[in-house]
Amino acid sequence: MPYNIQGNTVTLANEPFLHGNNKHYVPLRDLAEALGGSVSFNNDTKMAAVAIGNWTANVSMADTNATVVGADGQNVPVSLTAEPFVRDGQMYVPFDFFRDAFGYNVSLSGDTLVVNNPNAA
Repeated sequence: MPYNIQGNTVTLANEPFLHGNNKHYVPLRDLAEALGGSVSFNNDTKMAAVAIGNWTANVSMADTNATVVGADGQNVPVSLTAEPFVRDGQMYVPFDFFRDAFGYNVSLSGDTLVVNNPNAA
């Protein structure tokens, strides 16, 4: 399944896939970096901090509760539609994590995961 990011076809090292609860999951680091962000991961707590622009989302393995810290420093709780998990050293999140945490438009179009920033010029 290819990705379409801001109108461009992108191939990432790890593709989206259906998991357990029939939910599409994406590789957190791969997609965040493709969106211009970065990810740090604490292996002890199994928590990832995803920074994109002025926002940082903190997400933990097996927890549907995440927090987003905006430019104003306020913590905003976010409920994920499914639990993140780690496989082969990569954290996977439900594809709509990027909608819920960062406000991206995300959708499936056939076999393509489409991700667009509604605020991009």
